[in-house]
Amino acid sequence: MHPHLFRLGPITVPTFGAIAALGLVLAISLAARGARVMRLNEDAVWNLCLWMAAGTLVLSRLIIVAQVWKSFAKYPLYILTLPTVTKWGLLLALGSGAVYMLVKRLPWLPTLDALAPAALLLQAFLHLGTHFSGDDLGLATTSRLGVIFGDQGYHPVALYSAVLTLVACVAAFVWLHRESQPGETFGLSLTFAALIRFFVDTLRPGWVLPETMIGNLLRVDQLVLVLLAVAGLSFFFQRKGVRYAQ
Repeated sequence: MHPHLFRLGPITVPTFGAIAALGLVLAISLAARGARVMRLNEDAVWNLCLWMAAGTLVLSRLIIVAQVWKSFAKYPLYILTLPTVTKWGLLLALGSGAVYMLVKRLPWLPTLDALAPAALLLQAFLHLGTHFSGDDLGLATTSRLGVIFGDQGYHPVALYSAVLTLVACVAAFVWLHRESQPGETFGLSLTFAALIRFFVDTLRPGWVLPETMIGNLLRVDQLVLVLLAVAGLSFFFQRKGVRYAQ
């Protein structure tokens, strides 16, 4: 693994941070391209991406500071530079993005279609950064992939996720140009993301996920992923009056 990209004196550039930053730039560019395909206001979509990206980082830092305020009082610089994105920070940023869409009067489904491939691209880069950081090890394996790309013979699940998500990104962007009604690309991306997570989780240690079983077939988290995949496919049901003009 290569957790550090390079060092310049006292400054250390983490590999995850560098890859994540590159992925963010490329994802925003892809979202702008998607906006052109969907005939949306490109500047508005670009600003929406920047708003959510900045909001995720800022809100995550605020939440971390609130959780460890005593440590923050002693080591403020260290806490502020932690490369952590909290789930609540992400959810609040998504909520603020929804408000931005309302203010700018961006149509919901076409905007989600434009953003979906970009979100997959960013996710692929985040998985790739995680792989180089060595933070996501799968089950032990003697397969060639595990020996070559894994860490001491473990499934490189982060690398699997990165490759599969990148393929899903390409497929979603191709579909964006041929969808017959708004929401299809978003639904396809949601289905891909859920199925990829379902598959990759089977190669992770069992203790990572809840062990609660439903009917001795699925865990709760697996059931949620299946429902998300089905929900994504539901966007392909023909809806009266919304089919694109041919």
